[in-house]
Amino acid sequence: MTAKTARIEPMHDTRSANHTLVNVLDSLSTQGAVVRALALRALQQRFGRENIGYLWVIGEPMMLASVVTILHSVVSKRGSGEVSPFTFMLTGYTIYIIFRNSFNRSESALHETQTLLYHGMITPFDIVLANWMIDVIGCISALVILQGVGIMLGLSDLPARPLYLFGAIVLFAWFSLALSLVVAAYGYLLPLVGRLAHPFSYFALPVSGAFITVSILPKWTHPIMAWNPMASVFEMARYGQFVSSPDKYIYLNYVICVNVALTYWGLLEIRRVRSQIHVA
Repeated sequence: MTAKTARIEPMHDTRSANHTLVNVLDSLSTQGAVVRALALRALQQRFGRENIGYLWVIGEPMMLASVVTILHSVVSKRGSGEVSPFTFMLTGYTIYIIFRNSFNRSESALHETQTLLYHGMITPFDIVLANWMIDVIGCISALVILQGVGIMLGLSDLPARPLYLFGAIVLFAWFSLALSLVVAAYGYLLPLVGRLAHPFSYFALPVSGAFITVSILPKWTHPIMAWNPMASVFEMARYGQFVSSPDKYIYLNYVICVNVALTYWGLLEIRRVRSQIHVA
């Protein structure tokens, strides 16, 4: 009897583990469908179906990035051994728009869609995630299209280290999502946070490193900028894009730690705010 029991127990454990895995996959599939539906709803509300419809998700950041990039390229000069002003500004601004758009929209995200929480399958996290996904897809698409146009016109080159550029975009998108969760939670509870979100995103632009490199700043500012995770991410993006860019000011471990801490904070707050939302 003991031997038979010993043979049955591993089989039971395996079936239990498989059953648990199936449940987890089903839950992820269900939540994925919820997020996709929320994203489509947000697209419909933002851009509608008239004119180019959903393509505005790419067209909007592409127009903004084009104007800013062209203006800076005109006033900048390309010397020998220097990077292209067009690519420099394009890489910086299109990546920064991920943060600006998702951060600004998150402060009112729960107020605008709180009635959807009547459905038990929808959570505040799903709402923030859906909006963030739209902004990330739009901004990355705009970067790829404008980069391709720049290459065809001889204004830009292919990334020298594509994995570093891709990694920088992933880290910055993660950073944006984590802060969006925090702002969404506090923006629902405290109206003052909502009023400060937009000015903060604009004031953060000059110190983010989107338009400047740490190497051109005075040396006394370097230790200060080392504490700025955005500056480190933009240094990583330029290291991935340009052959001549150094990796001296990339602090990868620090950025990951900041992102993990912000994500944990955001998840705690977004879970706490759920109990404060009352749907009639």
